Amino acid sequence: MPAKKAYKITPYDFKPSYYKEMRIFDYEVNRKARDILSIANGMFKLEKVIKSRRVNEVRIERFLKSHDNEIKKLFSELVSYVLLQDIDIKFIHSKTKLRTEKITNPINGNKAIVLFSGGIDSFSGIFWAKEYYKNIEGLFCAHSDQGWSIHIVNRLILNFLNPADIQLKKIKVPPIQKGGYSQLRGFLYILSAAAYMSISKANTLIITECGPTMYQPKFGIFDSVTMTTHPFVLNIAFKLIKLLLGRDIKIIVPFENMTKAEVIANIKYTDKLNMTHSCISQRFGTHDGTCYGCIIRRLGAIVAGVKDVQYNRNPLIDESANDDNLISVLMFSLDLLTSYAKMPLYQIENIESFNKRNLFKRFALDNIAAIHQLAKQNKKLTRNVLSLYNNYLDGFSKDDLEQRIKAVRNHNYNINLEPFKYFG
Repeated sequence: MPAKKAYKITPYDFKPSYYKEMRIFDYEVNRKARDILSIANGMFKLEKVIKSRRVNEVRIERFLKSHDNEIKKLFSELVSYVLLQDIDIKFIHSKTKLRTEKITNPINGNKAIVLFSGGIDSFSGIFWAKEYYKNIEGLFCAHSDQGWSIHIVNRLILNFLNPADIQLKKIKVPPIQKGGYSQLRGFLYILSAAAYMSISKANTLIITECGPTMYQPKFGIFDSVTMTTHPFVLNIAFKLIKLLLGRDIKIIVPFENMTKAEVIANIKYTDKLNMTHSCISQRFGTHDGTCYGCIIRRLGAIVAGVKDVQYNRNPLIDESANDDNLISVLMFSLDLLTSYAKMPLYQIENIESFNKRNLFKRFALDNIAAIHQLAKQNKKLTRNVLSLYNNYLDGFSKDDLEQRIKAVRNHNYNINLEPFKYFG
């Protein structure tokens, strides 16, 4: 087995001057912002390095020399918790000369920055933020190899954001690359937003992730769950942003205690949801219908009574469709509602650690209520789906499901307006 070795991560894969929206990071007056962007990209690339080669030391280039030890400590905690690795992280300081001409920065300190992805949560969230905060600006982190995501967001800008007088900035970030998923993707987006906050002097960042995704539990013992907006990741990001900006900021997670169905019910422009994208695969810009993202979106839309996107497959009624994710979600929901005390620790650890049992009870009711709604419409459900639905009915009344559907459609939920509560 080859010995582990040190690996150097360069601060940037491309020159900001090549991209109109990125040129502002090429100026000396914004060196702090360039530094934050380099740190964000460095940590994102670090995950790729760890997955592809054996290393025990990673050297990340940055543009300033301040707070190296504090940043290293936070990074070590993040890598240990999220990637389960013990890596010695060191910083080397870039001698890159930035442009010294005077420029006018977009100072808008009273604006709230809203992270936007083109998904259903961010679509719901940015229009809610516009109504509540009035003065907002969206921020989209564009991976150079995710052409369909960029196309989806450009289409939303043209059809919805521009007519609603919502500005959206784009920041180019490193490619996702082959192999796909990244647990530090959310960290990259939050830190990239902080780089823009450094320039604009904004002090509020809004992250519109729904609660079940933010606190996602494992459905099976070998499941790998998303940690893009896990509270631990947000906590490290918050501490790091305060350190790098040298001032207080607020992170608002308005949908932290809302289910996917509640988030969908919150949307005003439901007739145009076909322009948003939630599928884990964005290669062709369509919705496969069987991944976890598609499953909870479809179930949520049924409960909210909203016309959804067209899916390629429907595991609710198609016996030949892959139903692994659907059955995992429904079994988890059934167990949570009927035998919570007997559920294994790996399934309830996040729920108990962050006191989210009420949230996940509503989430579970949503998922079963969606099946109930289809049954009422005389849809021919698959044998597996029908069996799980009947198991629920063995111990509970349909009235609970009817009341849950009514509550969601009557907007009986609470948007969280308080700054995210940090721990540690």
